[in-house]
Amino acid sequence: MKVVDCGRARLYDIVGEVFAAAGRRPAMIELGVHKGDNALRLMEALRPRHSVLVDAWSAEALATYSHFDKLPPWILPLTAFERYFGGSLSDQATFDRTYETACQRFAGRGDVEIIRADTISGFAQVRDSHGDGAFDFIYVDANHQYEYVLRDLLYYQHLLSADGVMMLNDCCHSQKGMNQNLGVLEAVGNFMKRADFTPIALTSTDMSDLIIAREGSAVAKALDAAIDASDIGFVEVMPQMLPAAHIRVSPAGKTRVSFA
Repeated sequence: MKVVDCGRARLYDIVGEVFAAAGRRPAMIELGVHKGDNALRLMEALRPRHSVLVDAWSAEALATYSHFDKLPPWILPLTAFERYFGGSLSDQATFDRTYETACQRFAGRGDVEIIRADTISGFAQVRDSHGDGAFDFIYVDANHQYEYVLRDLLYYQHLLSADGVMMLNDCCHSQKGMNQNLGVLEAVGNFMKRADFTPIALTSTDMSDLIIAREGSAVAKALDAAIDASDIGFVEVMPQMLPAAHIRVSPAGKTRVSFA
């Protein structure tokens, strides 16, 4: 596994270059769409032939943010994130506006399919329409709590082609992550004990992004070689080290992934 000195957008470009070199126009899924900013960046990098965007756009879905009636002191209240969402997170109108923004962004595009549903209801719809193994890239950025990330990975792996790539957002253990009750890193560690996936690259940033692919697949080898050939700085660690990753902040405020 390479711990790379770049942000997620640079990794999008690497994935796009690998698909292009293989003569593939991937089909992609994004779980967790918000206003569609990241989906648009993915489309620019990957040039997909078809994109499925799945998001509940639901205030009710945030009920899973914490299992406790009273928030523990290390978890920020949802009101702390209202600026990002553009309104009260207890008001469904906030999510309706965000949904309309995403729909307008991709209006008239026959290559973009928007599904307003939770990820498991969305999975059933996508599987019925496209079948197993129909997608080459899946970006997981929906509910970030442990059980939900693990469930998304265990379900959506079936929609991924043999030479497909999955990427996870906010795959880190950091103060920011703890403040948001994130469980992405822990979930992917569990997932890779159950499935034949291996980590390829992890960004050395707070709220890290992680690329995973099937062990021994051609795309795993191609991605590794592409990063080798790029100008991206990296250090290589054993994939078994991934669950130990955490964010260390230097006295100067620089964030880096550490395994110590």
